[in-house]
Amino acid sequence: MTKKQAPARTRGPREVGFSMRIPSRAQFGKRARDEVVSFALANRIAHAELDEFTFAVGEALANAIEHSGTGDVIEVHCRIESDKIVATITDSGCGFNPQTGRPFPEVLSERGRGLPIMERCTDIFAVRSAPGKGTAVVLGRYLQRKNS
Repeated sequence: MTKKQAPARTRGPREVGFSMRIPSRAQFGKRARDEVVSFALANRIAHAELDEFTFAVGEALANAIEHSGTGDVIEVHCRIESDKIVATITDSGCGFNPQTGRPFPEVLSERGRGLPIMERCTDIFAVRSAPGKGTAVVLGRYLQRKNS
């Protein structure tokens, strides 16, 4: 697992971030999610503002791990801008066609809830994917209050 802290930008609004690469295994997904939370808390974002965002990040990591090969690497990028936190989770897994739509699954279904849940837990949601090309999920949450 590697992590790289990005320097603060000098132009435009304040933006800080980090990147990390993790093996496609469940225990590393939890570590990556915990790193996102630690990064946000270190930048004075309240726990209350992170709950749904963290849940969505966990779902994106679980999907990336499930649909990637054992030897694959998942990239996690997280940044905080003046009014939002944004995470991008990228894998080189099997991919899919996002144009086919994402109907919410049947009530008793145990699969297919990840993307709809991610979308409902975030203010910013985008998926870039193609069959055989992997997937990138962008998740963002506008911050109600950010302590300086």
